[in-house]
Amino acid sequence: MMILLLAAAAWAAPFFGLEYSPFSRGDLTWVDEDRTSGALVGEFDGLVRPNLQAFVGGWVGEYVALSGTFGVARLQNVTWVEDIYRQRHWGVLRPGFDVRIAPLKRQHRVPTLWFLLGCHGDIPSARDISNGYTDEEQEASDETALGERARLGGVGARVGVGVEQKIAPTISVGALYAVEWQRSVLESDDASAVSSWLSSRAALMLTFHWPGRKQTPSGQGDESEVESTSKNNTSEE
Repeated sequence: MMILLLAAAAWAAPFFGLEYSPFSRGDLTWVDEDRTSGALVGEFDGLVRPNLQAFVGGWVGEYVALSGTFGVARLQNVTWVEDIYRQRHWGVLRPGFDVRIAPLKRQHRVPTLWFLLGCHGDIPSARDISNGYTDEEQEASDETALGERARLGGVGARVGVGVEQKIAPTISVGALYAVEWQRSVLESDDASAVSSWLSSRAALMLTFHWPGRKQTPSGQGDESEVESTSKNNTSEE
């Protein structure tokens, strides 16, 4: 995924931006109903995916753009009692990937409309170890950590629509509305539980653009150089 993003950014028109979803009453309700993971690092805890999120990518043509995000959260506790230690940690890595598809050719003077298709994964990590545990206690601890990893992990997707307008040659502002889906699976020897969440999300966007490099028919120079040469020739005539 990252290779594709870097290739798109290097070959086409790279951009870096911020996506901001304002704090809402739904966030308060989620906390009040005790829906958080309890480890601070879950998908909906607000750290691995904060309200203000950065993204990077590039337009690979006039109609398609690729972008990605990366979130990380980790909590670790270490306690010592004389020579006995106990170490516990919980963490999540959250890579995300989006594809923007513009139905119309992008123009600088009018807003650009695009449709969004995205996916992400929550890669969990959790462990509880101690040199004071017996074999049975360590085995029980490992089983508990396995359940915590299953609870913190998950996959998701989103589908939406966005619009952006350039307010300067290299800066644009925009808005996004998407329907998002999250799924996680918790399995044990006796039973399994599948949970999913579907909701809508609106966000404001601020994006910084860099000009893309395009080869001339002769294979030398970029688009800006070609335009500059054309203007000079016109003025000389």
